[in-house]
Amino acid sequence: MNSEQNKNSGISMIIVLWIMAILTVLTTVTALMTQSDIASTINLVKRKGALQLAETGSDYFISMIPTTAAEVAAGMLEDSITADGLMPLESGGDTVAVHRVNMSSSRSFVIAPVPVNDPYTFSPGGGQGTYYIYEYTSGGLMGEASVVESPQKVVDVAAGTWTALSEFSGGGRRGHTNY
Repeated sequence: MNSEQNKNSGISMIIVLWIMAILTVLTTVTALMTQSDIASTINLVKRKGALQLAETGSDYFISMIPTTAAEVAAGMLEDSITADGLMPLESGGDTVAVHRVNMSSSRSFVIAPVPVNDPYTFSPGGGQGTYYIYEYTSGGLMGEASVVESPQKVVDVAAGTWTALSEFSGGGRRGHTNY
């Protein structure tokens, strides 16, 4: 009877070891899947945050577009927005002058090319006024400024303003900004 118990205890030990091995594999797989899900979520949050910052940069510039002929002539944008850094707008791209605005230590946006000089000007006939068109790129950066080398998301923007003809004769009517 004693030898039969020894046979069964040996089989029991092998079964327990197999069960432990299977549980170890399942636990490891679950941990790796959880880690992968967390990394995916962090990347999604960064991408969405970067897109939001790129759109904030676009809105920031649009809010500074001059709406009167006098403001355009005075170079209002040039006084408000200046180039303050160099950065590629895409990974492996050419380095361009950008205007960078830090929202916090790890969130910022850039505008490039800095569209302060010479907007595209269009004056249709018939005394309607003048259109000023600004084309630029806005990019969002998530991460410490010293680490992030280029924006994670980039938005190409064309914004313009229309100034009525009365602006040129000293009138006080403001134009309309379109985006």
